[in-house]
Amino acid sequence: MPTEPAMREREPDPHQQFLLATLERYERPVIRYALSVVHDLDQARDIAQDVFIKLSRNLTTLDRTRIAPWLFTVCKNRALDHLRKHQRLVPMETATIDQQTSSSPGPSEAIEEQELSQQLTRWMSELPEKQREAVRLKFESGLSYKEISEVLHTSIGNVGTLIHLGVTNLRERWLTLNA
Repeated sequence: MPTEPAMREREPDPHQQFLLATLERYERPVIRYALSVVHDLDQARDIAQDVFIKLSRNLTTLDRTRIAPWLFTVCKNRALDHLRKHQRLVPMETATIDQQTSSSPGPSEAIEEQELSQQLTRWMSELPEKQREAVRLKFESGLSYKEISEVLHTSIGNVGTLIHLGVTNLRERWLTLNA
């Protein structure tokens, strides 16, 4: 007959709970961020998987209040290592990760939307690296200014400046295109 402790339900492991909550919150943003670097969805998913495996191995030693900067720093490093290893870039739109089934637009609207997306991707790639990274981390990954400052190793004020300059640059190009 089982003893009383064996009969009680197992307490959930707090490390496992934290890992699952972190995975649920950050999996898509980490994949999008990796995708913005490597431009291949399968490779971005592999990089994200590596990031979360590393997280699971370091759960006991991490500062959990700084998990987002840690995740995105590890992701950036893994993605850059991947690029150095494979020495190739395959362009891909980051919008593909967020596609959902819905009523599709007409052919002309779809082409126009695709062209606009490609143009925005080109404009983003022409931004200075720090501006591009700050804009991606803010709008694609949803990080706070504090988290971005930790990922980019710069001040919170500088993050605001980088985002402002990047968005202003993109808006000016948009206005010129639609003038």
